[in-house]
This record gives sequence, C-alpha cells and structure tokens, in this order.
Amino acid sequence: MISKRFTTTHKSKLALAASLFILSWGSQALEDDFNKQIIVDADRQQVNIKENRVTFYNNVVVTQGSIKMHAEELSVIGSEEKGSEVMIAKGEPATFYQLLDSGKPIEAEANEVRYDLKTQTLTLTNNAQLKQEESLVKGQMIKYSINKQEMVAQGDENNRVTTIFLPQQLEELSPEDNE
Repeated sequence: MISKRFTTTHKSKLALAASLFILSWGSQALEDDFNKQIIVDADRQQVNIKENRVTFYNNVVVTQGSIKMHAEELSVIGSEEKGSEVMIAKGEPATFYQLLDSGKPIEAEANEVRYDLKTQTLTLTNNAQLKQEESLVKGQMIKYSINKQEMVAQGDENNRVTTIFLPQQLEELSPEDNE
C-alpha cells in the first residue's frame, strides 16, 4: 500500500511540476521591446528588392530592446504590412534571448530560429531548446508564442521531447510529502 501511495504521490507531483513549468513560461515579455527599433549588425548584407528580402551574413547580431539574436545568417522577409516581417536566423546554433516582465530571461537556440514579428512567435527547429532559469525543454521543433504565452514541443522519429526540472523544484511544489 505504501508503494502505491508513493507512486500516486510521485505522479501527482510530476504532473504538478509539469503544469507549473509550463505556467512559468507565462510571464509576459517586456512589452516595451516591441516598440523599440530593430538593429542588425553583420559582416555583410545582400538585398533582393524583388523578393523583399535582406540577408545578413557572418557574425549577425540583432537587438530590439531586451531581445538579442545571434546567427551566422539572417534573412529578413518583408511584407507590405509594416511590422509583419519574419526573421529566419541560421547557425549551429542560432540563439534568441529576451527578458520577461518578471525579470527572468528566456533563452532559446536551434539550427534555425524563426521569429515572426507580427504574431510574436518563435519557432525553433533542429536541435531546439528553450530555457528559463534552470528549466529546459529540448526537441526537434519548439514553437513558442510570446504574446499568447503558449508553447508546443515536438520530437522526431529518433528523439523525443525532453523536459528537465531540478529536484528541488519538485520538492518545492508540494508540502504533502510528510503525510
């Protein structure tokens, strides 16, 4: 009976931990970030007016308020609607960083980081990982909606999605251990 109770308690804690982990991503991004100018620095850039695309190469650094992206190649695809640009950063890895209103940073990396400015959506593909404090999600693809505060992670045929918590995070979740 004790082992069954332990298993049930352990499963409850794990479910609670997963829920709180997902909710911890719910802190809003610094709203002021999206009102700031976007600055791109790189070693070289190429403009294709016909395709409404600017591509930056080598040591690319993008900043917008607290947002910082690093890549070896960055394509910015424009549209007729202002603020609807899409940035596609490539590298091994390309990285994304942003502070939330809570003061906690979100750090992301993947071989491709797609940032849709209009929907404020970050899509990480190939060796994707998203980290906040000591919690980490890894997968083949992670899609994180900054404004909706939603995240979806997927694996592939070779790798599953992995979520890592620290043991003390599990212990802090439920004081019912002593029952």
